[in-house]
Amino acid sequence: MALFGLLNKKTPVEPTKNETTESKAQEQAIQVHAEDVVVSCNATSKELVLALIAEKMQQRGYVSGNYLDALIGREEKVSTYLINGVAIPHGTETAKKQVEKTGLVVVQIPAGVKWNEKGEVVHFAVGIAAKGQDHLALLQQLTKVVMDKELATILGSHATAKLIVDTLNKNETSSDASAVTDLAHATSVEVVDEAGMHARPASLLSEMASAFKETQIQIRNGGNKASAKSMAELLTMGAVLGDTLVVSAQGEQAQQAVNKISDAIKQGLDGDADECENATYQATSSVAALKDPKADHIAKGSSASSGIALAPAFVLVGEEQMSIEKDARDARAEQHRLNTALEAGQDQLAVVEESLLSSAPQESAIFKAQRQLLQDESILNDAQQHIIQGRTAAWAWKEAVQKQIEALEQIKDERLAARVADMSDVSDRIVNILLNHSADIRFPEHDFILLAKELTPSQTVQLKNAPIKAICTEQGGPNSHMAILARALGLPAIVGIGEPLTQSVSQNTPVIVDAQSSMFVVNPDEQTSKQAEQLIDQWRLVVEAQDKVKHETPITLDGHQMEVVCNIASPDDAESVVEQGGEGVGLLRTEFLFEASAVEPTVEEQQQALQKIIEHLGAKPLVVRTADIGGDKPVSWMDMPKEENPFLGVRGIRLSFKHEGMFRRQLEAIYRAAQWQADKGESTGLHIMFPMIANMAEWRKARDIAEQVRAQLDAPVLPLGIMIEVPSAVICADHFAKEVDFFSIGSNDLTQYTLAMDRLHPELPSELDNYHPALLRLIKMTVDAANKHNKWVGVCGNMAADPHLACLLTGLGVTELSISPANVAAVKHLIRSMNYQSLKEKAEQALALDDPSQIKALFETSSE
Repeated sequence: MALFGLLNKKTPVEPTKNETTESKAQEQAIQVHAEDVVVSCNATSKELVLALIAEKMQQRGYVSGNYLDALIGREEKVSTYLINGVAIPHGTETAKKQVEKTGLVVVQIPAGVKWNEKGEVVHFAVGIAAKGQDHLALLQQLTKVVMDKELATILGSHATAKLIVDTLNKNETSSDASAVTDLAHATSVEVVDEAGMHARPASLLSEMASAFKETQIQIRNGGNKASAKSMAELLTMGAVLGDTLVVSAQGEQAQQAVNKISDAIKQGLDGDADECENATYQATSSVAALKDPKADHIAKGSSASSGIALAPAFVLVGEEQMSIEKDARDARAEQHRLNTALEAGQDQLAVVEESLLSSAPQESAIFKAQRQLLQDESILNDAQQHIIQGRTAAWAWKEAVQKQIEALEQIKDERLAARVADMSDVSDRIVNILLNHSADIRFPEHDFILLAKELTPSQTVQLKNAPIKAICTEQGGPNSHMAILARALGLPAIVGIGEPLTQSVSQNTPVIVDAQSSMFVVNPDEQTSKQAEQLIDQWRLVVEAQDKVKHETPITLDGHQMEVVCNIASPDDAESVVEQGGEGVGLLRTEFLFEASAVEPTVEEQQQALQKIIEHLGAKPLVVRTADIGGDKPVSWMDMPKEENPFLGVRGIRLSFKHEGMFRRQLEAIYRAAQWQADKGESTGLHIMFPMIANMAEWRKARDIAEQVRAQLDAPVLPLGIMIEVPSAVICADHFAKEVDFFSIGSNDLTQYTLAMDRLHPELPSELDNYHPALLRLIKMTVDAANKHNKWVGVCGNMAADPHLACLLTGLGVTELSISPANVAAVKHLIRSMNYQSLKEKAEQALALDDPSQIKALFETSSE
């Protein structure tokens, strides 16, 4: 768990130079005293440690009243375990009034105590009592300790009270801020993203800054400065929650750039945090851990993805270092080769990103960030300089990326240092392209556990179809992109073992990955193997408990039936819909055919793609959305003039009308697929859905064209519906409901058009609030209009996959939730555990509230 994820995000106030000085003085004034430290504590449980901390805090005058309840209350909400055997117990927000003054209480537990259900053991507990914003300074002091594994081990085992005091009070800075010059226009801003300046915020900032072509933009964190246009340099600043950054610029648009960048940092750039939390939910986290294992060797690391596995080891041996020629003859030719390779790399990463969109949409953003690195100003400039000096494209590129990697490795922050793997991944991809070298891995055909020094995201994606049971790596951390992808693939994983096991473990040696206790077991004895097999059986039972009923219709405790279907983007996704229990497809994004082709796909090609999906689904519903091109979905082969605001321009049905021939050919393919199914004597589940319908005239024109195409083919009549994603469609929903066969709410677009926020805008994603009262009222209006005319309403946007929002949507009367296949079993299980009448009552309460945070809090109790 990241240190900064444990505390609530605060709204920053832009500091003046005097305020910054006062903040630094305050940071230095927060001291740990010998009286605050308890060494060699022999407590046997977390509860005893918390009681000791509460008692000590009261003795030292840091808190008043019974603070133990506040500490326990925090642990019940979220474990305060950090990393390397360290925890930071602190009270709940409601107990802030009990804090009399800021201070720390430290308890050293050499024998360790189990801290949470994951079995993580704490040897060094630092209790925090903080007034106001003091926690920011405390956290910066603690970060330097907990991220140093060796130092944390010493402090938690045999360090004296004096050594603990001296270590925690030490306040070093990496460089002198006064020696760094800011540019002409400058302002200060505080980091509010809980995870600090990791890959996503850095990627968004660099993308935003790059739009100011003729302006130099710099961001400074203390004595560390970076070009705002370089994602790599931004990462090396090591900026964390609470840090004060100086944004400065010079050039044609200097003041405008400073304002934009600083405003974005103020508002927060990590808007997908909540969605990622939902994506990492794993029912298997409750499975017990191995007890007293016996084996040839046992190593400890960090759990990255829960579960347990026993299988032969497949040791991924590093490839021999490729020979890269250094000197070149023709600089112009080398620059051309590099440009060509960068374009090919962009294409490859786009394909990988697209392949993950349906099953792991948040994780696909990893590869979007990697694509941004291929445009990194700092890296490209360095590579170009090397080429000008007579170096080959491959040597220049690798050297330029390596420079950024070395800078990043100096940062003692696990989350930021984990980005090194991504940069190496990008570096290797381009070098492989330049040297015409394949990076594909040949995995065993039998079950195996992968043991590697470290895995890049590109290597992890290759595991998708391999018979792999688990992953163990020597390096990396639980926040690495490999770890995120492992969770998305449902694979138990341990990272950061540290030992060179890839050199000592032989191929096909029996090994156990026990992510519950973060143990990697080499060649276990018979009793340990049997115990592992029993735990694996338990793990399977947890998964099977959901899987067993995933194909059943989800019905609430009081008999209300829902439908859970899937969003897919290609025929390859259809099989997983059936496997995961999806009751059909609520949204087929047909853009995959149009975007992936150099020319317009023929009717036959489109029909064949639909038939492949139908072969998996049979008569299950298949809602085909006609091409939603435009906005953020351009097509290379189509004449699409540049628009100032493409989201308000020619997109969706408007573009289909402009290119009516293409529209008719797509409808022909759909109706021919329906006829093909009818000719086989099967009922068809095909539906046609028109995107971006804003008025009745558009609906009627689309309907009439569809009927003309159908009549010419004498094809079966198919249900015709519309996407509800424009507010005008909601306001006129009572009119639409008289004529359409169904509604499907596109929550992403409906949110952005309702709140006047571009959902792809780098400064605004955190404000796209799915709990906004206006959005909920629009959904309710749509449902009421549909009910009046006996029509059904689905939701096919991101919000349907969030457990709390799924409950809210059910309560509002939505009849169908369309989500990714990976979420089906969990959402169905959730629906079966709910009472529909209770959800309806909560939805009514939500509609009466005016604060999104209150609505969210109301539904956060739905699954408790």
